[in-house]
Amino acid sequence: MRMDILPPTARTADRHRPVDADARLRFDASACLPVRFPGQECGLCADACPIGIIHLVSGHPDFGAGCIGCGQCGTACPTGALSIDGFALPPVLPHEEGPIQVDCWRVPFADSPRGALRVPCLAGIGVGWLLALFELAAAREERTIELLDRGACGECMAGTGMATLRSALREVRELLDECGVTEERLPRFVPLPARGPLAPGIPTTAGEIRMDRRGFFRALVGSVARGADGIATARDTADTPIVLRDNIAPLEHMRTVTALTAIAARHGRMTPARVLPMATLAECGAHGICAKVCPTGALVREERDGTAELKFFAARCIACGQCARGCPDKALRVAASGGGAVVEILARWQARECVVCGEAFFGATGDTCPACRKNQDLLEGAAALFG
Repeated sequence: MRMDILPPTARTADRHRPVDADARLRFDASACLPVRFPGQECGLCADACPIGIIHLVSGHPDFGAGCIGCGQCGTACPTGALSIDGFALPPVLPHEEGPIQVDCWRVPFADSPRGALRVPCLAGIGVGWLLALFELAAAREERTIELLDRGACGECMAGTGMATLRSALREVRELLDECGVTEERLPRFVPLPARGPLAPGIPTTAGEIRMDRRGFFRALVGSVARGADGIATARDTADTPIVLRDNIAPLEHMRTVTALTAIAARHGRMTPARVLPMATLAECGAHGICAKVCPTGALVREERDGTAELKFFAARCIACGQCARGCPDKALRVAASGGGAVVEILARWQARECVVCGEAFFGATGDTCPACRKNQDLLEGAAALFG
């Protein structure tokens, strides 16, 4: 049995609106950092696109026609705002013996090895995707992963992205080595020249699935479910209000940290510090503003039984710096690596009673609540100004 990665469910499509006529590329504007925070610079998607159809307009991505569906922009996006149909990981692996082989949609379906996992383009595979697949295989069957090199990437429009994939594979191998995985079980490239001509370009989702009767009917059910969402272009959604009530889910980073934590634990190791963002907190007024402005929900302020805590979830942190910029006390610092725990309590405060208003409050120092302290500062400022 060969397994094709099918398009996302209707629930996912509700947020990721298609930006091209064939619905390959989907964009969730509410997850894009420059859209959420005007003035924030990114542009990683534009840098990753091998054919240059993504441009930045006032810092926001703007999409031209002709997406080839390689998925490189989605891998580069730190927040998961961009996605390409065909790269979702399967819930279970095909019941085959031997390594899990990952093949390209350009290869005719009949020419893929039995049990191969087919994706639109290997260049659209990232570190988190590979680690999640490794954990899926290792947790059950101890199978290795082979990325099939068909020898035809040089003639493909997406072929320049293979250098990025090779860099990602090196990083995955280094991380797994730190977790105690032996050399023979590390993912690797395997040369397997194609037996016949490949498709001139990456097929569309519908064109790929038509090669397999069973896959076609499974996709047909999914397409009916997505029908209510409609086909919208970038121009259709340009003036649609963006709702920012949900936290961003940085899928690639979450996959990386979650998979490595499980793999390292099985080998009696710690999660590699270089994949764990680090947050440090100095004297803090316990305002909770950092948690409110964090786009991914990596910071959470909780209150219960007269105690307040500020928790940090490294798997959700993309080190964008919004928390540090929003902190009124300038007490928070975030680094992209060097963390020591997947979940950490940065601060814990006991409730105290304000000597002015009598209300309970949390804070690092002083015996006055923030509201009364602000009023006092205003009065003192007015007195100094007007004598």
